[in-house]
Amino acid sequence: MKILHATDTYAPTVGGIEVLVHDLAAHQAAAGHDVTVLTRTPGPTGVDSNGVMVVRDARAMRALVAEADMVHAHVSAISPLALRAAEIAAAQRVPAVATVHSMWAAAWPLFRAAALARGWDQLSIQWTAVSEAAADPVRRVLGGRPVLILPNAVDTDLWAAAHAADSTPSGQERGPVTIVSVMRVARRKRPLRLLAVLRRVRAALPSDVEVRVVLVGDGPQLGRLQARISDWGMQGWVEAPGALEHHQIRALYERADVFVAPATLESFGIAALEARASGLAVVARAGTGVADFVADGVEGLLARTDAEMVGQLALLCTDAAARARIQRHNATVRPAYDWSDVLWRTTYAYDAAAELTAGTSRSAQQAPLKTDRPRSAA
Repeated sequence: MKILHATDTYAPTVGGIEVLVHDLAAHQAAAGHDVTVLTRTPGPTGVDSNGVMVVRDARAMRALVAEADMVHAHVSAISPLALRAAEIAAAQRVPAVATVHSMWAAAWPLFRAAALARGWDQLSIQWTAVSEAAADPVRRVLGGRPVLILPNAVDTDLWAAAHAADSTPSGQERGPVTIVSVMRVARRKRPLRLLAVLRRVRAALPSDVEVRVVLVGDGPQLGRLQARISDWGMQGWVEAPGALEHHQIRALYERADVFVAPATLESFGIAALEARASGLAVVARAGTGVADFVADGVEGLLARTDAEMVGQLALLCTDAAARARIQRHNATVRPAYDWSDVLWRTTYAYDAAAELTAGTSRSAQQAPLKTDRPRSAA
């Protein structure tokens, strides 16, 4: 199959969409598909090391769509190239999937106006979203049209290795409780609010409870974050080293206990999924995409407010039994969103798009997770 991924942002830019599209394209190429990525992001063009053709000239869009068997548009808050590719595909009767990777939430009336103006709810495009939280406003935008859940994925085998050699959850009877966060250090991810939460956590803890915090990531607010750590006198227990490579993050997770995701507009949360697959307890905001793979009290804790997050982090720092119970569960029970699951769900979405284009009007009901189907004895 000739697959065209259309995304306004791509490597070398680093972010959730960029990582997902890169890895999905690589997995599809490895499976024998002819895969092309069309993007507006400047960078190297041509066939990459995974066998994926990368085109960075939007003027090639119509020709690439016409040659494709499937167009997969990756949509964020502002995605003119991706949305236009899906529209052109529908006009040319090329099957198209549009995946929404962001939270349209409060802005959904604006997107509804755009949908009415552009006729999105009438075009033969199979809409998907990366989580239930992201899908709900898309359904409103499309007037109740079916929206499938097409989540992000991680290599759970790779991340599970962080605790493979240690059956005892990390952090028990060995040094400080270590809290980590991995994010793009930008306003939307709320890194400065997280620092304020952590300051309140430290104030709420007994003086004999040791805590270490590592805030990983780069972005426009990194300088302000580092300056505020110093201004608030937190440098003795909080560090913000900037971006780290995956192998460095996995090494950090071997010594960590809790992962915290403070964003309120988190459509999925790849970093949180990686941490959960590594055996860490996850603390995140309720109503976000993290809730698709973190049940409150099972894989972690979900906070409705920052004040509630303060209490949850303080609890996990002081209650070793509660922390160990969550860590033990996460270290032994794999999350469903491995690539084998998500590739199957992607194929389901592609089939739904093809049938929609062919006019068969199949009811686009939500595909079950692979874990809902019989597993092999592997």
